Amino acid sequence: IYYVINATGAGLSPMDAWLLNRGLKTLSVRLYQQQYNSMVLAQWLEDSCGFKPNEKNQNLKTRYVGLKSNPQFQLHKSFNNGPGAVLAFETGSLKHSYGIVSSKALKIWSVTVSFGCVNSVLSLPGRMSHASIDPEVRKQRQFPEDIIRLCVGIEDTVDIQKDLLNAMIDADVIELRDNGKTLYNKLNGHLAANTIGQHGYK
Repeated sequence: IYYVINATGAGLSPMDAWLLNRGLKTLSVRLYQQQYNSMVLAQWLEDSCGFKPNEKNQNLKTRYVGLKSNPQFQLHKSFNNGPGAVLAFETGSLKHSYGIVSSKALKIWSVTVSFGCVNSVLSLPGRMSHASIDPEVRKQRQFPEDIIRLCVGIEDTVDIQKDLLNAMIDADVIELRDNGKTLYNKLNGHLAANTIGQHGYK
């Protein structure tokens, strides 16, 4: 056993073991908040921000297994208690996606490829974690170059929505109208009420 642990590095130090044990005690409440935030955020991205296909632009999409619009919603629900804390959305434009991820307006969301923390993080996989994969392979596997991946943390739901919205405004994707009550998506013409602060999840 000692040889395997030493060779593979699978053995935790006493301090790491204590931290793991301590973390497990609050795992359920942390994941509950992360999933709640994710569901609110995904529905807001789809319904208010308009990241879904329409007659003007078919390339916008919100990908989250917790949304009923997801083709695997029922399948996932049949064997899982929750949809998790990772979701993604597509702008249909690499330029605009890059603009969101690199926006200096982001104050809460951190840009990183490492997920699994209690902090909200986002990335542009095509230019970060998946950049080493040959572009032709990504194309064959239908990997969207413009996809923005989010791992939602435990921060206040309204705060993370507003922070992401500021980045989308800065990237010239979303326009505020009616003193912020309405959101206009410049990429597909979607116009809808801004539901930030209305946490009802369908």
